[in-house]
Amino acid sequence: MKFVLFYLPSVGTYDQTQKGMAGINKQNYQNMLWQVKKQIEAADEMGYWGAAFTEHHFHIEGLEQSNNPIMLSLYFGQNTKNIRVGQMANVLPFQNPLRLAEDLAMLDHMMKGRTFVGLARGYQKRWADVLGQQFGVGGTMSDKSETDMKNNALFYEHYEILIKAWTTDTFSHKSEHWTIPPDNLKFDHDAVAQFGQGQDEDGYIREIGIAPKPYQDPYPPIFQPFSFSESTFKFCAREAITPFALSTCEETLTDLFRVYQEEAAEAGHDFEYGQNIGIFRDTLVLRDADEAHYHASRGNGFVWPEWFAPIGFNEAFRKKGNTDPMPKKGDYQYLRDSGFEFVGTPDDVNRQIERMVKLHNPEYFLMWQYPGPIPHDVMMRNLELWATEVMPNWMD
Repeated sequence: MKFVLFYLPSVGTYDQTQKGMAGINKQNYQNMLWQVKKQIEAADEMGYWGAAFTEHHFHIEGLEQSNNPIMLSLYFGQNTKNIRVGQMANVLPFQNPLRLAEDLAMLDHMMKGRTFVGLARGYQKRWADVLGQQFGVGGTMSDKSETDMKNNALFYEHYEILIKAWTTDTFSHKSEHWTIPPDNLKFDHDAVAQFGQGQDEDGYIREIGIAPKPYQDPYPPIFQPFSFSESTFKFCAREAITPFALSTCEETLTDLFRVYQEEAAEAGHDFEYGQNIGIFRDTLVLRDADEAHYHASRGNGFVWPEWFAPIGFNEAFRKKGNTDPMPKKGDYQYLRDSGFEFVGTPDDVNRQIERMVKLHNPEYFLMWQYPGPIPHDVMMRNLELWATEVMPNWMD
C-alpha cells in the first residue's frame, strides 16, 4: 500500500481559528508554510509515497487555505528527493484546461516526474459560483440539478482537452464551450511553417500544441477525490484514473471496488480487486490513545462538524440501504463511530488497517493532516510513528 499525506492545509491554531478570520493573518500563513515544509521533508526521509494539496478559494476562516495546489506542490517538493507531490485536486470545470495542462507539465518537469495530478468537479459554492461565471457554471454536490449537469459536462469537456494537450503534438477541438483554435485564426508566420506545425499554406492556424509535454510518459498519474458515486468510479475505471473513496460503509466500498474492477476490465485494464484505488481517512497516531483522540478532536473533529458536515459530506457515512436524512453536524464521537477516524496508538491503527486491507486491499491510503489546529510537534511525532510502526506492515 502507498501512503499519501493530504493537507488542506489549515492555517492558524485551534484557538486562533475560534477567534475568527485566522486565514488573513500573515504570520499564520508563514507558520503553515514552515510547518508543512518541515513535515514533508521529514516524510520524504521516512519513505512516504506522496503528499497532496487541495484547491479552494476565499478561505478567510483559515480552514482550507490552498488557492493553488500546483504552487504548493512545487514549493514543498523542491527540497525533497523521493516523495511525490500533487493535488487532491485541481477543480477542472473552473480552470482553463490549456493553462492547466501547461502548468502541470511544467511541474512534472521541475519535479522530474515526482508528481501526480488530481482532478475534481468543485462543490463549494462560495468560490465555485464566483469563479465559474465565465462558463456559467457553479459548485455542485452531485444532486442531478441543472447546475450539476452543467458542471459535469464541463468537467468531461475540459478533461478531453487536457488529455489531448498532453498526448498529441498538435490538435484541434470543438465542443460546447471551446473551439481550439478559433475559426479563421490567421497568424501567417514563417517560423511556424519552418520550425513547427499546425499552420496551413494560407497562414491559418488549424491546430495548436502545448510545450513542454509532461516529463512522465504519457502524463502523470491521475487521481480523482473524493467519491462515493458509482458513475464516478466507472469513469475512472475506463480512463485508468485512481479514485479515492470517501465512504465508510463497507458494503458500499465493496460495490464500488467491484464496479471499478469490472468496468476497467471492459476497457482493457487488468486490475486486481483494490488495485489503482485509494481510501481516504482522518489519521493520527501517538503513543497515548487519549492524547491522539484529544488532538484529532481539535483537528478534523473540529473542522468537519463546522465546515464539511453542513455542506453535506456526512453522506460519506451513509450505510447501504439507509434513506434517512443525514445529520448536518455530528461531533468527533460521531466521526469515530462512523469509521472515519484512524486514530490512536500504533496497535489501534494497525488493527484498523488490517481490517481495511482484508476487506478492500486499496493500493493507496490517503491520510488527512491538520497542521495549525494540531501542534507541529504532535504532527512530527505522528509522522514518525506511522513511518516506523504502521507503514512497514503494509507497504508494497
